[in-house]
Amino acid sequence: MTSTRRIALVGDPVVGSVSPAMQNAAFGAMALPFEYVLHPVPRGELAAAFPGLRERYAGLNVTTPHKEAARGLVASLGEAARACGSVNTVVFRPGEAVGDSTDGAGFIRALRRGAARRALRRALVLGAGGAARAIAAALMAEGADVCVWARDGAAARAIARDIAGVWAVSGGGLDDELRRADLLASAIPASAWSGDQPPLPPDVELRPPLTVFDLVYRPRRTPLLDRAGRAGCVTVEGIEMLIEQGALSFSMWTGQAAPVEVMRQAAYEALAIEPVRA
Repeated sequence: MTSTRRIALVGDPVVGSVSPAMQNAAFGAMALPFEYVLHPVPRGELAAAFPGLRERYAGLNVTTPHKEAARGLVASLGEAARACGSVNTVVFRPGEAVGDSTDGAGFIRALRRGAARRALRRALVLGAGGAARAIAAALMAEGADVCVWARDGAAARAIARDIAGVWAVSGGGLDDELRRADLLASAIPASAWSGDQPPLPPDVELRPPLTVFDLVYRPRRTPLLDRAGRAGCVTVEGIEMLIEQGALSFSMWTGQAAPVEVMRQAAYEALAIEPVRA
């Protein structure tokens, strides 16, 4: 009998993730002996937990806040991870851990699906974490001019320092950048969206023909997407990036092409069910 190989999503938090439903549906459709589970790891504790994770699992997905830390814990890095400085997928092999980032490629695939006919010359990325890094690097590879903005200006400048060609914009220049941008991509976690202090200042105007992509997928229609839709902008939901990057991670773990439509159906079905809250 073939033993089941387990894949874990590590992060803080991981509760409410759609990934287990999506990945387990894909494993089942392909009759593969894998199981996808949640494994919370508190902020700052990934390095200490990594040896145990390696013993228990065949691979990992890595989410907030560990994507940058994971880069320093693997033996070898894929090209995308080297370019962006973050890791969201780990494969454990005999004697080594291999890390790469599927975030950037997943973002581009989802963008093309949701706004295929839109020109992409200039992009503004909100956020300064691992996902923002991956998106900025992927957009640069697509030939776009890319700038990043974050409340933490030093973190945004760090991305600009680490990824050649990307630059950081300060709060005062945000409106000017949006006037020139074809794409606004938000990689700011849902927890940062509060009614009295939204990540994107309320006085910054969104205007068509801007495309607005929010990586947050719960809720599907985030405050940013609602605001962009009311302004007449094209919007792309974060669930599509989750599906596309998850499909690429699936292939890294299994060596097989992912059943993307199976994953899409499972993800949307899971997203319709709100998590039980204590």
